[in-house]
Amino acid sequence: VTLFHEIAQELADFVLLTQYAALSIVMACVLNFLSGLSVCLGGVVFLATNPTDQATGIILAMAGGVYFNVACCETVPRIENIVKGRVDRILTLFSVIVGTVPIGLILLNHQHC
Repeated sequence: VTLFHEIAQELADFVLLTQYAALSIVMACVLNFLSGLSVCLGGVVFLATNPTDQATGIILAMAGGVYFNVACCETVPRIENIVKGRVDRILTLFSVIVGTVPIGLILLNHQHC
């Protein structure tokens, strides 16, 4: 399930880099790869410190807050500029639901907090 979420995230990043940031396909792939490496490095450093369950929960909550902030401050205003009618709003809501269900499925068996 996590893999599906990551695939969707990387595709969204790629579209944003190529369509809105006007980067070439090669440059978008390189930046996406470097971004993925930085996440791996952060995971290795975090796990190397042998964190407690409370520390893990706090860091996960902070990371979730960052995603929520980006969604509210960056994504929603862009969607509002594009959405014109009721059908567009329904498709947008459906897309948000499809994007959040895999994340929710991961949390069903979450053991950290």
